[in-house]
Amino acid sequence: MTGPATEQREHTPDTWGDHWLDEVTEPATPAFNRPTQLAMSSFAGPARVLKRLYSFASTTPGKLFGVTVILTVALAAAGFSMASSSAARHDDLDTLLSSTEPMSNSAHHLYTNLSLADTVATTGFVQAGVESKSNRERYNAAIDAASVAATQSVVGSSEEDERVRELVTFIQRELPVYTALVEKARVNHRAGNAVANSYMSNASALMRTQILPAASELFALTSEKVSHQQQRLTRPQWVPLSGLVAALIFLGLAQWWLWRLTRRRLNRGFVAATVLLFTALVWAAGANLATWASGHQGFETVSRPWDSLTASRIEAQQMRTSETLALVMRSSQQDMSVHFDSTVYSVDQALRDYEAALGDDPEVTPNPELIPRAQQAVEDWTTTHESFMADLSAGDYDSALYQATAIDQDGDPTAASAFNAVDNSLAALIDQARAAMRNYLMQGLNAMTLVSTGVSLATFGAIIAVWLGIRPRLQEYL
Repeated sequence: MTGPATEQREHTPDTWGDHWLDEVTEPATPAFNRPTQLAMSSFAGPARVLKRLYSFASTTPGKLFGVTVILTVALAAAGFSMASSSAARHDDLDTLLSSTEPMSNSAHHLYTNLSLADTVATTGFVQAGVESKSNRERYNAAIDAASVAATQSVVGSSEEDERVRELVTFIQRELPVYTALVEKARVNHRAGNAVANSYMSNASALMRTQILPAASELFALTSEKVSHQQQRLTRPQWVPLSGLVAALIFLGLAQWWLWRLTRRRLNRGFVAATVLLFTALVWAAGANLATWASGHQGFETVSRPWDSLTASRIEAQQMRTSETLALVMRSSQQDMSVHFDSTVYSVDQALRDYEAALGDDPEVTPNPELIPRAQQAVEDWTTTHESFMADLSAGDYDSALYQATAIDQDGDPTAASAFNAVDNSLAALIDQARAAMRNYLMQGLNAMTLVSTGVSLATFGAIIAVWLGIRPRLQEYL
């Protein structure tokens, strides 16, 4: 008996031993060793991806996409560099205005008030009878101002300003010694003891040989720090600016290549990106130019007379102290005349330098009458000093004392009133010079304001414009 099942078994006798799928068996000897197999299994995937990317990059859409990515990176790098540099410069300029320059100004006040305190103390010492209340108040005010200024001189210091802290510590340690000597001189002077002259002489010597030189060095260090920071912050930002220029050149080359590829002369997106990037470049370059012009040229022009005015004021105060001490101590009149002539020359030179530096610009010389007033005060001081020395040489102690101490402004000028006029005029000119310097620094700060934000926005807009401009060209191939 036969049937379909019997025929199937007859034609396929080994059906029960066959498999639906062939088995995959490992070769007896592998073609690659284990490290090679591991390397191939690890890098085969990335290699295929790179191969596909290379194949895509060799096509026209791939070239368009690649150029756009390169432009994006170049624009982002240039914009970030310029924005970061501008933001850092703005912060540093603000620190210079709010910390470093006030620290230098405090050192200046310390220097001048210490010298003024010695001058006032000496003047009060030679006055007949009890020292006047106004003179004592001026002395106390000068000492108080010097103490405060000494503390403020280290407020803006850093770890690099170790010498600054050493000088301030020395001044704060020696200042009580000086005031103690002055008080001993006053007590003995009221008691009629001759030792008062020695106490006053020692106090003035301590001030002029130790404390004032330390204050002078402190003032020089802080002024140098201001000048160094100002010069560093007003240099043009060549590297960030060159980055913007390079990005602008890349953008131009990309437009030329796109024109050669698509036969279209202009691409709206690329043109908009060029305009935005050029605007950022002009803005940043203009801010650099304004900062350099105001913070470098103007600041240097005013800072030099400011230094000379300060030095001449200190020299005048020391000359005034020597002039007053001549009443109670034997001093060489020839040395006194040489010192006085040198002081007058320094003051005149400082006034000429300041007048030549500022000119007639009303923005930086709000009170042009200060210089003629100071020059007239110097002439009066010269005349009264000659009268003082003549009275001292003739032995007319009362007239010499009147010249050295009387400050009555209603009568003829005396050596005391003429010096006060010189000192007040120099102080006003110094304040005016400092205001001009801060004005130049402020102009530099204002020039850098919003540069970082503006460059960032312009660069971001340029990147978006590039992608919007390349999108229609990509759609033509996709």
